[in-house]
Amino acid sequence: MPTHPTTTLAWLVRGMLWMAGVGLLALLIVSGITVPWDNALYDLHARYWRYTPNDHVVIIAIDPKSLDEIGRFPWPRSVHAQLIDRLTADGARGVGMDVTMSTPSNDPGNDKQVAAAIHRNGRVVLPVFAEAVALGGQLQEALPVSDIAQNVAALGQVDVAKDNDERVRGAYLKAGLGSPYWPSLALALLQLGHHDASDTTLPGLHDPAHNDASPYLWMRDDYVLLRYAGPDGTFGRLSYVDVLNDRVPVNLLKDRWVLVGATAEGLGDILQTPDSPMPGVEYQANVLQSLERGMLVTPLDFLRQFGLAVALLAVPLLLYGLPGIGRNWLLLVISMALVLTASLSLLRSYYLWWPPASCLAVIVMEFVAWQLLMRHRSAVRE
Repeated sequence: MPTHPTTTLAWLVRGMLWMAGVGLLALLIVSGITVPWDNALYDLHARYWRYTPNDHVVIIAIDPKSLDEIGRFPWPRSVHAQLIDRLTADGARGVGMDVTMSTPSNDPGNDKQVAAAIHRNGRVVLPVFAEAVALGGQLQEALPVSDIAQNVAALGQVDVAKDNDERVRGAYLKAGLGSPYWPSLALALLQLGHHDASDTTLPGLHDPAHNDASPYLWMRDDYVLLRYAGPDGTFGRLSYVDVLNDRVPVNLLKDRWVLVGATAEGLGDILQTPDSPMPGVEYQANVLQSLERGMLVTPLDFLRQFGLAVALLAVPLLLYGLPGIGRNWLLLVISMALVLTASLSLLRSYYLWWPPASCLAVIVMEFVAWQLLMRHRSAVRE
């Protein structure tokens, strides 16, 4: 009958196993081998962590109906000018246009019309993005043309945070060429009228080394994970042409954050989220609503990830042999359950994401190694 491992040698072996586990843990986190497992866990949980969006955010969709009535996209910018004037008259709180205006129109008068409409509104945000002028060439920031850029309330970057599996789980609240100085489109819209807002108050994983980057690289900062409200179509959506032609009640637009963008297939603005394909404008709506309601998730940095995992690695070694737990598979189940509970509790209660897969993998290996050592010890005694 094997005895419980309470001797000095047994505790020494436990300590050695823990130190070996700490080293292995560091390798797993740095290598990113367990990231797909963490992403799968986050995606699974997100499907049961949705919320009902309020009516503060509304999407004006460049949809098939609008394409049928107005014509092939892109439309003359005079059409956007008419829409912005309609939103001004209806009292929209702010307008974020996920529509590119970085090249001059064939008719300069169209640019002047939309610039004047933007000026009259006073609360329009337009997008900034990075592009290479030539294939493989140096990146440049694509800003709206001069007349339009001079009249916007703010500019916001529309960079998309794609993971290695091409799914979009999060967003960068700051990005820019050489330094992440542009707020995201949603953040720029929400900050209208709050120019004293400090970047230090932003949620997200902050990169302390971004100032050392090349001025020719597109830099990102303040990474957050999204709690998506739901699949495509969750947010309130109005057809562009209906708003343009005054076929929408004023109360659906008054005091609302309005996001204008393409939802029609074929316009090249569809993102793959963990739930479903989603147009970029609805992605922006998720970022905006999450910012407004304080529901953005901050991933823990390496030191916090590592520190919490190191502490939890000791759990199975401390519980081993206790009455009711013993040294069987119940010990492993309890240890893994504690790790998952810690991860999900941080996520649900504090909007912090601690990816647990590395810790779980090491706990399993620790358990197997301890079992093998104990069996070897019993065999030697016999």
